[in-house]
Amino acid sequence: MAGPVLASDWEITPRISTSVEITDNATLAPRGQEESDIIGTVRPGISLRQEGPRMDTRIDYSLNARRYASESREDRTTHSLRARNDWQIIPDTFFLETRATRTENAASLLGPVGIGDSTPRANLQESTRYSISPVLRTRYGSFANQEIRYTYDEIRYHRGDRPNSDAHRAEYTLDSGAAFNRPFWQLAASYEEERYDDGIEGEFGEVSATLGYRFGRSLRLFGVVGQEYNDFPTTRDDDDGSFWEVGAGWAPTRVTNIEARYGERFFGKTRALSVDHRSRRATYRLSYNEGIGSTRERRGAQFDVLADQLGTTVDDLFDQFTLEEVALLLALAGLTDEALVEDYFFTQTWRAAWNYTTGRSVFGVNAFQTQRESETRSGFGLFQDNNRRTGVNASWQWQYGPRTTTELATGFTRTRFLGTDREDDRWYLRAGVTRELTPDLSARLSYRHQRRDSDSAANEYRENSIIGTLTKEF
Repeated sequence: MAGPVLASDWEITPRISTSVEITDNATLAPRGQEESDIIGTVRPGISLRQEGPRMDTRIDYSLNARRYASESREDRTTHSLRARNDWQIIPDTFFLETRATRTENAASLLGPVGIGDSTPRANLQESTRYSISPVLRTRYGSFANQEIRYTYDEIRYHRGDRPNSDAHRAEYTLDSGAAFNRPFWQLAASYEEERYDDGIEGEFGEVSATLGYRFGRSLRLFGVVGQEYNDFPTTRDDDDGSFWEVGAGWAPTRVTNIEARYGERFFGKTRALSVDHRSRRATYRLSYNEGIGSTRERRGAQFDVLADQLGTTVDDLFDQFTLEEVALLLALAGLTDEALVEDYFFTQTWRAAWNYTTGRSVFGVNAFQTQRESETRSGFGLFQDNNRRTGVNASWQWQYGPRTTTELATGFTRTRFLGTDREDDRWYLRAGVTRELTPDLSARLSYRHQRRDSDSAANEYRENSIIGTLTKEF
């Protein structure tokens, strides 16, 4: 890797990546309608870092210019961005957090959805999301710690017919301090207002109190009671009310954590589970959660899931990998093919992950099942609102030599559109080798196979491609 350029305490790392792709189905067309093509891509980018005692800034940006030799209608130029700034205005008291992202996603699960950059232009949408959040923290000696936070969040679409949206959120928490050894408590309140350009609005308010007790270092029990004040589009008779929850956390060893919750809200029983175990070479994770929320809350959630699977934080994830590498990791983990129709949904999600490293090899297996049902309607956007997605993927990275790495990944996802007869199965296989030619120049050669089987032949496709990539850092 090239060393960063230093300018006024900034670490600046420019880069450029070029690739040539040969494919036998440039638009993921149905069988019998495939057209082969040669695709050229230029992807310049830059990473900026500045870390000081009171301010931390991270910016990663890349431009993706993709040109087709034959299917010029598929030509496109898109942008990827992840930026954050944490500013400690008054030491240990007043903070300002800002975030910005620009991403490219599939517009509909009904259309062809490919891995990497292979989704056709007609089924792509670009969106920019930014937020600003002032935070006030106060410590009342060893008695309690207080946090007051306000967040303004906005999503704008640059392609497609999705409505833009914004949200205002205020949060208050008062947590027990160090004076409480075994018992612990929390008082919390929050209010959020979401607005969409197409007229949909939602309000979510909540006040709650938590009381718990630690039995030694390994076991803790807690209970939560509260009241919700909601107003959002739903066909339910009730959209708010009182709620309760009980839970237990168990850490039998320093590397094992288990937490389970059970309660009741206005829509019925609620359950949550989290299991995390680490050994010297392996990590194991299992989780389940359910609840009602808008799909705008899920935008960006794939980065949290990926970071959790890799045992790191989102910030460290982008410190270790470029935007292009993160996009590849998302594809290998099966986290890129969810089309987010703007609405309110009841969602249930199971996830399981296993990672194992031997020093030269890294193995990973991930499985998931997500079911979502619209709170407002059925059949919006044809019938993609209500669906159940089940999938599993596996990957293997092997450090063949000091400068050579190979990768092999495969995955399967089944999407069942509830209330209809349609069911889609997506398969993919990716194999590649990366060679570090010089400290600042690397080359990658990869093969990709993907296909979708469906109840309707018009929705099926097959694709094979060979991709050669050169990446230069300055």
